[in-house]
Formats: sequence, C-alpha cells, structure tokens
Amino acid sequence: MLKFTPLLLWLHSQMAWGVGPDRLMLSTQEWPPYQSYSEDQISGLAVSRVKCVLRQMEQPYQLTMTNWAKAQLNVQNGVQHGFFITEKTPERDRYAVFSKPMISHHWYWYYSNALTDTSISDINKLKWKVSAKFGSQKWFYLHNNGYDVVKKPRNMKNLLDMLLHNEVDAILVDELAMQVELKRKGMTPNSFRNRLVATKPMGVYFNKRFVNRYPGFMEEFNQAVGSCSEQ
Repeated sequence: MLKFTPLLLWLHSQMAWGVGPDRLMLSTQEWPPYQSYSEDQISGLAVSRVKCVLRQMEQPYQLTMTNWAKAQLNVQNGVQHGFFITEKTPERDRYAVFSKPMISHHWYWYYSNALTDTSISDINKLKWKVSAKFGSQKWFYLHNNGYDVVKKPRNMKNLLDMLLHNEVDAILVDELAMQVELKRKGMTPNSFRNRLVATKPMGVYFNKRFVNRYPGFMEEFNQAVGSCSEQ
C-alpha cells in the first residue's frame, strides 16, 4: 500500500486577487493517470486541468498529495479548501460544493479469463466474486447492489494481480487507470474482456464555508473550466 508524506506544490503570483484566498489549498490522491507523483512533481490529466483553471483565474495555490480519506476529511474539517478529482455524491454534498465537471470517468467491468459467462444477470451477481478499490464509490456500489465483494485492494496493482491470478471473477475499475496498470505490466488494453458500466462526471469539491466566504469564486472557477477541457 502506498504511504504518503504529504507533498506540497507551490505556485506564487504577483497578481492581486479579488474573489479567492491569498493561496488556495487543494488536496488530491495518487491515482494515475489523473494525479501522480514523479521526480518531486505532481502531474496528470486532472492536475493539468485544475492548474489551467487556476492559471486563468490568476489564483495562487498549494497542492497537497495525501491519502484519499485524509484529503476529504481535511476539506470537511476546513483544513483545506477543496479536493479533486472526484465524483459527485450526496455524502460529499453535505459539506462541500461540486464544481462544473472537468473529466468524464468511465466505470468498466474487467473479467477474469477463466470466467465463461460474462452476462449481467441476477444469477451471476450472486455467483461472481468481485472487487474494486477499497473505499471507492465503486466499492460501495458493489456492496449496495448485492455483489459478493472480496478482499480490500488498495490500488490498481492489487486489483490487476487478483484478476491475473483468478482470485476474482471480475473487477470494477476506472478505464484509464486500468489501462495505465496494464501498460506497466507490459499487457495490452485488450488483455481482458470488458464492459462499460457507467460514465460519471468528475470535478473539484470546495468546502461550503469557503464558498460562502468567497461568493464569486465558484462562478469564476466554473467559467474557466470549459476552456481547459483539452488540457
């Protein structure tokens, strides 16, 4: 399991700022290709888009990479202003405000090569042993929909290893994250049969107290999202 010492990325600006804080404090997690840490840099698809928006807003910021539970708790407690990249959920809506979506997130089933029948049915739902990243929305989806969820994998490497060793019949994962892990293993995107389950918009959550304190911030942030969609 990855253990993080919080990593900070600073951006300083000489520009005056009117609708946000002196420095915006955002948390994220290690989740390639959306966010990753390499050579003392935080980078990735989501990081590039968030940085693009803040650059257009001329908003100074600090990024902290930590574990996902702490990233969310720090926003809930007001220690940080926001966290990304994430799906919209009723639980998070209680303490934070979701931005305009920045990325489309595709949920996919990937099936064990030992599984003969991949059709989605009530019988298979009861027969299959499945898994997803522990604590993720996919993990809760499987539990809430009556699947037999096994083990508590903490990352994509563990999930792929479970599939390779036929320890599960199927895993529910993010398509892009799975492709990154397959590439690391020297495997092709078509190494396993797969099926699209859902497409979820992802964005940034900002603490409600922060949004109330800076009432113009969300509008300006959301306006800048559209022009950064290709970053």
